[in-house]
Amino acid sequence: MPVTSLQTPQSTFRAAQDAGTLALPAAGRRVALLAVHHLNVDGFVFAGGAEKYIQMTIRALLRSGASVHVGYSGVSIYDELLDVTEPHRLTVEHTGWLDESLSGDRDVSVALLRRRRRWLRAAGADTLFVVQQDHGAAFLTSLLAARTLGLRVVSSIRQMPPSLPSLPARRLLRVVPMPRFWRRRVTRRQRWPARLCDAVILNSRRVADAYIRQYGLREESVRIIFNGEPPASCPRRTAAREAVCIGTSGRVTPAKGADVLYDAFKLIAGRFPRARLAYFGDGPLAGELRGRAGADGLGHRVEFAGYSADRDDMHDRVDIYVQASRRESMSNSVIEAMARGKPCIVTDVGGLPEAVAHGECGYVVPPGCARSLADALAAILSEDGAIDRLGEAAQRRARRLFDMRRFERETVSTILGIREGAID
Repeated sequence: MPVTSLQTPQSTFRAAQDAGTLALPAAGRRVALLAVHHLNVDGFVFAGGAEKYIQMTIRALLRSGASVHVGYSGVSIYDELLDVTEPHRLTVEHTGWLDESLSGDRDVSVALLRRRRRWLRAAGADTLFVVQQDHGAAFLTSLLAARTLGLRVVSSIRQMPPSLPSLPARRLLRVVPMPRFWRRRVTRRQRWPARLCDAVILNSRRVADAYIRQYGLREESVRIIFNGEPPASCPRRTAAREAVCIGTSGRVTPAKGADVLYDAFKLIAGRFPRARLAYFGDGPLAGELRGRAGADGLGHRVEFAGYSADRDDMHDRVDIYVQASRRESMSNSVIEAMARGKPCIVTDVGGLPEAVAHGECGYVVPPGCARSLADALAAILSEDGAIDRLGEAAQRRARRLFDMRRFERETVSTILGIREGAID
């Protein structure tokens, strides 16, 4: 629903005085945050990694003394934050600018640009922060509007870049290569939004390198910030359990490698009778895999648990976490599992190898290869104490790489353009 009142920079400054937050580094600053949450997945409202990231970022900005005005499309993920935040510090507005195809803001027109400029003025923002979809191109008009108003502009891209189309082999008159305008258009479509930004936040070095290489993002504007994860208590150990649970979460789809994980489990099931497999999620492959498990005599050992809102409970049930994705940027579920002391097996895609050190706290395997995944599972299951040893190393690594305070300092510093040293 639209907010009933918006703040100007002057009223925000006075509100900060009244609230006693002027001693904070970002007191008096106001951030307009744009996001889209089309989260209805097969009838289930599923908040994923981008939604968790947005909530963490808002909390960090509020703790720094800034105020935030959110404009979102889709469904709201902000009710809990609104319940615990002073009204003048966080305002939320359903704009509905982007539909499920993510169109509505990426095609620039004079009329649309004027509307976005009016919205940004009414929000009283000095900074626009956009959590991008469509690989960074969804909010093009809003980025341009903010730039024309002289606002600081920052974007966060949470996806691997799309692959560039292959070049055509056709030649004009069999001599002159055919024009490549269509390929250049795709490149410009990704490059222009990023070049309107003072900074672009990406969540892994590998993902950043891909955008720089394929779409010419300026290295000086790129900021790599790993996701943050609060410290977790030590997990339950497997010695007290009759079964060993191999778990994964998210959509049960080919993109997430759900089929590859089942194939790998089938390869090791006879050798390790204590092993069980659990899918915490749902999706188009769930029915097929359930049928295959039954036909293979493994139905009693493969569980389709559905989505779990209680992440602690989910991870407490898992002994070995697997992310078998064919395509991924950086998985929050892997970070959560590592923070809770779970050894992780991930595929060599996106930033996953930056999270999991191969052989130290888990294994990195080629995407789409059930045999390699099965070998990694067997290496852990066949060694006494391997789950605990690798899990303890995973927890130490998570505390070092995914420290929440570091995430908050670097994120606030990048969004607001202030020194990290000024942020407690």
